Amino acid sequence: MKPIRRIGWIMMTMGLVAGACSSDGAESTTTAAAPTTSTAITTTTSTTEPVRPTETIAYTAFEVHLEGDPEAEAAVAALYEWLGDRTLPEPDVPAALLDHLTPIAPTDAATIQATLSSGEAFGGRVGVVTADDDVVLLADDGSGWKVVGAKLTRFGSDPWYGDPLRYVLIIGTDARPGQGQQLYRADSIHITSSNIALHSGAVVGFPRDSYVDYSGGTDKYSSVNARSDRHAEEMVEVAQNLSGLPIEGYLITGFLGFEQLVNDFGGVLVNVPFAMAESHSQAYLSAGLQRLWGANALAFTRNRHLTGGDFTRSFHQGLVILAALRGATDESIADLPTLLGILSARTWTNLPLGDLLTVAATAFEIDPDTVENIVLEGTVKTVKGASVVLLDEESTAAVFADLSDGVLTPGG
Repeated sequence: MKPIRRIGWIMMTMGLVAGACSSDGAESTTTAAAPTTSTAITTTTSTTEPVRPTETIAYTAFEVHLEGDPEAEAAVAALYEWLGDRTLPEPDVPAALLDHLTPIAPTDAATIQATLSSGEAFGGRVGVVTADDDVVLLADDGSGWKVVGAKLTRFGSDPWYGDPLRYVLIIGTDARPGQGQQLYRADSIHITSSNIALHSGAVVGFPRDSYVDYSGGTDKYSSVNARSDRHAEEMVEVAQNLSGLPIEGYLITGFLGFEQLVNDFGGVLVNVPFAMAESHSQAYLSAGLQRLWGANALAFTRNRHLTGGDFTRSFHQGLVILAALRGATDESIADLPTLLGILSARTWTNLPLGDLLTVAATAFEIDPDTVENIVLEGTVKTVKGASVVLLDEESTAAVFADLSDGVLTPGG
């Protein structure tokens, strides 16, 4: 029989009541207090000893049942057990998650029937455990399942999916099929952010020709990925320096990866702002809400031969990012391992597996309709014979100051 995992609200009272000797030397007697549980213990003390107060130790009993993966069950059960019995060893979870859950004081015992959805992604395993409205995130980077995030709704607890503010750089290169997709020029550069408490976020696009400083000098931002020995890692550093924001990593793909990703995802529903017919990018699209599959989504995001040029194209790329967010959040969070498996096959990242999982889970707490999509302002100039974008310092600083809480003021 499988051992029962429990954290229990077992009231265990030890009453200590002293007997008294009579003044005439009669034999002393012992009087026991009526026990409140079957575990009450009665002892005899002398009348000269003080009466000690009743000690009460409280626990809350849970049984966690998760079929098919004993290791995952043990990781999840350890979390619930500790919530009800703080004398147990702390579970192997992030310290900030432990702090977040510490105020919980469960009083009602429960049997928790849990379901695990899991899959391989980015060289490890990711899992989402659901139990009624509770969600527990698991990651295995090769050392076994570990809890990396949780939303324990049954206790009235808000979700904890890593830091409350998250910033990630999304990069799409112009690598063609057969070329190293991580190593070519960056055709699309966006900071994505989220604020889980506000259930919102933002998408901020850089014109690809933004003239920026990096370790090799000053160049178009798009060229940094190709010319720096550290490629996307230096792209992140440039974004950090320009924004002053704690951008934690990147996600990168190329033309082929993007097209395949959109197809694998089932297309993206985009409201194309206006009709376009452009032969260079093969963008032949009517205006209005429509599902774009890989080839058309790529064409839409590549077309720069239109009013606004690179600025408009970057805005369109942001529209596709938001469409992907809407598409993902239309699914259940239990589908997250499948979505990350698709992402893993078409993209690269430097985010640790647990961080990637919690960033992705944050998307399910965001209302896409509140997410602002903007492109940094600038002026097109010719520098050393090359057309570049000089970012407007004042407006750029204002955008990133506004983004310090992970969201942008509408119309700001």
